[in-house]
Amino acid sequence: MQYWAAELAADMVCAPGYDRPTGSKLQSAMERQGLPALPHAPELLVAESKFIGPHVQAAMLLEHPLAELALQATPALRAAVSYVASFRGAPDPAAAIREDREARWQRWCAARRGLAAEQRELELIRAEHAEPNVAMQAPEADMAIFACCIMAGGWPDVEYTVCQVAGFPCVGDYKDSGVFRLTEQPASIRPEELSNEGHMAAVLSSLEASAQTAVFQYDHGMPERMQMLETITRKTREEVDPPYLPDGSQKPKTASGPYTKDEVDRLLGRREWRPLLRFAIPQAFNADGSIKWRNCDNARSSRTNEMLSCHETISNEDPSFPMLVAALFAEAFGDRPEQLHHATDDIAAAYRQLRCAHPEYSVVAIWDTVVGAVRYYTMFGHNFGLKSAVLSFNRHSQLLSWVAKAWFGVCNAAYFDDFDTTEPVYCAGTGKRVLHRLAAAAGTPFAAEKDTAFDLAHPFLGVVSDLSNFKDGSAELRPKPERVKKIVAAIKLSLRSGRLPSGVCATLCGKVEYTASSGASGRIGRAPLAALRAWQHRPGRGDDDPLPEWVREALRFFVQVLPALPGRKFFFGKRRRRRAPVIVYTDAMYAASASPPGKVGIVIFDPEDRESWWRYGSAGVPAELLEKFRPREQYVGQLEVLAGVAAYTSRPEQLRGRDVIHFIDNTGALMGLAKGYSTDVDSARLISVFHVVNAAVAANTWFEYVASGANISDLPSRGDFELLRSKAYEGPRVPHPPQLPGAMAFEVKWPPVGVWAGDLSHLFSQFSAGKARKRRRR
Repeated sequence: MQYWAAELAADMVCAPGYDRPTGSKLQSAMERQGLPALPHAPELLVAESKFIGPHVQAAMLLEHPLAELALQATPALRAAVSYVASFRGAPDPAAAIREDREARWQRWCAARRGLAAEQRELELIRAEHAEPNVAMQAPEADMAIFACCIMAGGWPDVEYTVCQVAGFPCVGDYKDSGVFRLTEQPASIRPEELSNEGHMAAVLSSLEASAQTAVFQYDHGMPERMQMLETITRKTREEVDPPYLPDGSQKPKTASGPYTKDEVDRLLGRREWRPLLRFAIPQAFNADGSIKWRNCDNARSSRTNEMLSCHETISNEDPSFPMLVAALFAEAFGDRPEQLHHATDDIAAAYRQLRCAHPEYSVVAIWDTVVGAVRYYTMFGHNFGLKSAVLSFNRHSQLLSWVAKAWFGVCNAAYFDDFDTTEPVYCAGTGKRVLHRLAAAAGTPFAAEKDTAFDLAHPFLGVVSDLSNFKDGSAELRPKPERVKKIVAAIKLSLRSGRLPSGVCATLCGKVEYTASSGASGRIGRAPLAALRAWQHRPGRGDDDPLPEWVREALRFFVQVLPALPGRKFFFGKRRRRRAPVIVYTDAMYAASASPPGKVGIVIFDPEDRESWWRYGSAGVPAELLEKFRPREQYVGQLEVLAGVAAYTSRPEQLRGRDVIHFIDNTGALMGLAKGYSTDVDSARLISVFHVVNAAVAANTWFEYVASGANISDLPSRGDFELLRSKAYEGPRVPHPPQLPGAMAFEVKWPPVGVWAGDLSHLFSQFSAGKARKRRRR
């Protein structure tokens, strides 16, 4: 093992070792801000100052914090990109990289053959740990070679091979793998503290009661519950006797049964077992808007998840992975980029593919409609619902992805069972072929029916990455059209029926939020989503209660906005670095005794503005706007948000598609605008207006704190224009400062105040790019 580890280490395309993530994402190219740094934080872009001049001078020099797309790329991915890019200069790049990857594969296989004795030993040990008659045996996997890769490359998960042999735990202490971010989650109960017989009786009673209710409702013209039980039965039995696929192959068997309680007792011997009650949850929507159901096993009611101690929680890839790879290749290729394309793969029955060390805790119970009684099924792997399943499978998929990058330079990412490979066209699919070989060697081959070919535009995790214009310096991330159509159809179905059951509402909110944030416009729709979630969790609400108008209004907002959401543009190379960011300062004041009592100030610095690099707006807040806020003694917090939004409604064309650094001296307004919501209703509605307008304008805004004494917009909010009108500020961005005019005034155009979901869709249409083009033509 040590000999072959040394041989493999010499063949890596990246340096050994692994940097443990500290956040929820492994790597990402999403241009989105987290929570801003607050006063006295060391990561502030510009240090706090009581003088306006020094702050403005420094702000004019700033690069946008999100200007570098590839900041979150792992060393292994960077090395894979460098490896692939190195073949670009070959006379025949496709032949060169194909020959090199094939030679690497042969050397890897030589190590695999050299470890044949160790592989046999591991298989013998695993056979000793096998549970007879429990579902199925472990799929064939080349355990020794992956153990050798872990040793050679310094991968932290040294317990992975132990779990392959003896099974991954689902109760007890789950050892830290070192792959994901640290977080302590201790168990709250030990297995021996629970009564399994009492739990079995409760599960039996619950399933029998559910069946009786289903029969009663079916006899009275309500077939939904019976259809649910039939769906659970059909899907469970398909795990025992899998259907055949169109190509003639059969899905893997992942369960055994049905069994009676006495039969499970004999199967598991003297071992105590604790069943999981199986139910169905909304997974997705069909084309007609109806629900697509998925079986889930209740590890909460069984308290199985409470018996598990964890020391880490997963960090994920996200749909922006192709954009991240595109940014890295743009750096590697320089002025002559090569066209990129990407493809996806999926591991079938993912959770079932890794052995569970505790089969007594993976037994499921259902009301089997075929036999008309409660029956039990034993699972080989992990149940969907077990907390351990998430850690176990992601340990596997991340190892597989890393081996592909570290030894073969495959530019790939893994999100649970979904994989994406993004490479130049000249690679001719060789990276994908290597990944398929590795997945088969790991015992988890990709599903043939989900093997998608390389294409310029392709969905990954439900979001389309379009690389068609990469050679010209841009790419686009947009919602998958079929996904949007299904969501809209589901919403329309709810509007027609006047009902929105709790489970469907939760699924709908998740799908809408993911679609809007991952593929398009960040935090748009937070307020309407909050309305839907308030309805979902409303005390005393029943699934058959009719929808109130405010919920209908929120649903109609998404019907109108989701199909119109613009894609998110990413720029590379010269196109990315050509445009300097726009600097925006906003401020507000409120004094009840003043006339008018509320005023706002906006200052904009734009080095691309041909008339004047500096513009400012100043206006008193009309009384009719103030009247739309809830009565209070002080309105400055709400007016600070109003001023921030007014910058975008007043100058939409100047900010359209631009990188923006927006300075605010009020921490409440700053945090609310950045995170997309506020507990104050008035502020929340204005913040929702901002994200709708910004989605239409497509400005890439980074919010930053500025001390009040350094905020230049404090001047126009108090009617002080002398400094702004007298001169523009000097600085390195200004080649001829004396020739520049003073700041030019613009009219403040107020955003709507106090609007709710229904009005926001019209607002989006008003500021969208299509409307802007019509205005320019006129």
